[in-house]
Amino acid sequence: MDKHGHFMKHSFMESIWNNIPDGIVVIDLDENVLDVNPGFEALHGWTREELIGKPCCFTPVHLLEERRIMIEKVRSGEPLQCQETFKMRKDGTLVYVSVTISALRDDCGEIIGLVGIERDISDRIKMEASLFEAESLYSHLADSALAGVFVGQNGRILYANPYLAALYGYTNEELLQVDLEQLMLPGELEVVTRDAEMTLMEQKQIYFHFNITGVKKDGSPVHLEGNSCLISFQGKPALLGTVQDITIKKEKERSLRDSANMYQRIIKFLPEPIVLIDNGEIVYANKLAVKLIGAADDSEMVGRPIFDYVDPAYSRALTKVLNKVIHTDDPTNFIENKLLCKDGQTIDVEMSSIRIHNYRGKMVILTVIRDLTDRKRSEEMLVRSEKLSVIGQLAAGVAHEIRNPLTALKGFTQLLKSKAEGNSFYYDIMTNELDRINFIVNEFMTLAKPHFSKFSTRRLDHILHAVISILETQAILMNVSIRTEFENCIPSIYCDENQLKQVFINIIKNAIEAMPLGGQITISAAMEPDQERVRLTIRDEGMGIPDSIIRQIGQPFITTKEKGTGLGLMISSRIIEAHQGLMHISSVPDEGTTIEIILPLNMEEEK
Repeated sequence: MDKHGHFMKHSFMESIWNNIPDGIVVIDLDENVLDVNPGFEALHGWTREELIGKPCCFTPVHLLEERRIMIEKVRSGEPLQCQETFKMRKDGTLVYVSVTISALRDDCGEIIGLVGIERDISDRIKMEASLFEAESLYSHLADSALAGVFVGQNGRILYANPYLAALYGYTNEELLQVDLEQLMLPGELEVVTRDAEMTLMEQKQIYFHFNITGVKKDGSPVHLEGNSCLISFQGKPALLGTVQDITIKKEKERSLRDSANMYQRIIKFLPEPIVLIDNGEIVYANKLAVKLIGAADDSEMVGRPIFDYVDPAYSRALTKVLNKVIHTDDPTNFIENKLLCKDGQTIDVEMSSIRIHNYRGKMVILTVIRDLTDRKRSEEMLVRSEKLSVIGQLAAGVAHEIRNPLTALKGFTQLLKSKAEGNSFYYDIMTNELDRINFIVNEFMTLAKPHFSKFSTRRLDHILHAVISILETQAILMNVSIRTEFENCIPSIYCDENQLKQVFINIIKNAIEAMPLGGQITISAAMEPDQERVRLTIRDEGMGIPDSIIRQIGQPFITTKEKGTGLGLMISSRIIEAHQGLMHISSVPDEGTTIEIILPLNMEEEK
């Protein structure tokens, strides 16, 4: 070899010697160190100068015999390949290495020393130990898990834990011989496989969730829920998954759904308004409750506090009831209350509450509501009817007793007036007062027994226009204007026209007399939302009626007029009731009075 070739070879070997990460040591046959490379220095912690010419000191005491055997083996001409053992560092710590030892020969082939190459495999050993521990741990977890664990590949189960085998009724050995298709309902494997591929591969999701109906060894079904992920098993893609038996859960869910449906149907079709309350908030309202409040549907009520629909004056009482009922299983007695409807009106109700558990097992308060509007109206009508009956009987008796002497008095007064000479002023006063007494007697007779004999179908607006034409002259004289606001679609009603005229004349005449300085009367008529009744409103701009009197309006001899008897509105009220209608009076002092009359369109069947 020429000098250049020798130089290149030397440079190449020197580069390997200095840069290889493995530790290289050269020793003579007496086991003294001849040289070490930088990798060896880094591995053991000694410098080259500290080692050259010194005996080998890298082997732990307990491994000296092992070292002797290895060196003898190499001296005999047999190389040592990748022997794993411990070596000692300068600081006394041990390092796990893979050792390769070969003989160093001279030009004649004689062994003159040994070359050892050491590779630090501590990290690999630690990793293998950790991996072994992890595999042992995972194997133990899988075998003892209270869930089925499996590894599937190409339609076969490669691993199944004891729980999964027991779940299907197989032994572990039997289960590994069964095709996946046999463990599911027909067609399910194809669907699950397609969904898994789409989820794990196309959508790049980590886990795939699935629900299947498994088929046990005995052919019975079992409902399973699980998750799986893509892994590499024995160098090939596979699915690692877990499954849980949810058969009992499914049965409970079905039972819960059945209970919920039954519960909802019971609440929904109870014949009274029902609300469920949780912490003061409405969580359910049946159709009758929605209708009672006037909401469009239950979504307007659900989620709102129950107190949004309770008259503030009754809120404290309801709070006490709800606080009491939550601690007992006994229902409360029905207690009167007032509810606020969506249109702002209040309605009289009575409410009873009881603590129950809803279909989800949560404690709520069920409240039954009874609308007292009809009952209150009936009670008021009964009291008024009884009062009218007594007054009517008394009035009839008094009227009959008064009418005969009244006729005599009037006749003799007229006779005396005809014979009197000079001023007849006092006779005129007596005649007028006798006429007034006679008018009151006639009202008593009407009150005792209103005369209804001409019920027929009539246009309400025509009746009103006729009354207005009668009173228009008086209104003009009093500087009062009468304005009408009638809807175009006001239909005919079944009524006694003359009796209604008497009512309207009385009310409009009162309105005119309530405005001595003039003003305006507004008369409006419109259909009610139910399209079965018509609402008539007569509003004046008079002095109004004090609250102390308005509550007694309609009773005999309760009047705001100096010469009034109070019988006019009482008779009007009775006529409206005879038409199965309603009359309501409201007033604001110094602003005016409003009278609302609601009449049914058709009374033919009732009459």
